[in-house]
Amino acid sequence: MKKVLPYLLLLFLFMACTTDEARLNREIAEIESYIATTGLDFTQTPSGLFYHILDSGNVNRTPDSTNEVSFKHVGYLLDSTIFSNGWYASSHVPMQLLVEGFQEGLQIAREGGTAVVVFPSTLGYGEKGASTVPEYSPLIFRLKLVNYY
Repeated sequence: MKKVLPYLLLLFLFMACTTDEARLNREIAEIESYIATTGLDFTQTPSGLFYHILDSGNVNRTPDSTNEVSFKHVGYLLDSTIFSNGWYASSHVPMQLLVEGFQEGLQIAREGGTAVVVFPSTLGYGEKGASTVPEYSPLIFRLKLVNYY
């Protein structure tokens, strides 16, 4: 039995990785299908985030993960359900408190810029989801970086 246990552990880890990879591939396919319906040109980053710049803003002013940011946003699920709407009132928070995809999106938008970003759950709420976001949900955000500090 002691000789079999390491092999069973390896098999379990392989199956878990395969499941995670399959889920990510499925989410990317869902995102690409959604993007095809928008008529917009999106660019994909190495992390898996897709973005389309609506207004390039100040290309010389880009926040990093240590900044506090002031932004406006609307968050959607792929079925167009709005799960968060902060477009009419600017939020001001430390960048580190935001999900990874949102952080990356704000850096792409730059100060004064507006972008649409779409990303898999690995850059969002993942397996836990959030109050109005189901687990493993790809997310869409229209976001505007107002300022950073």
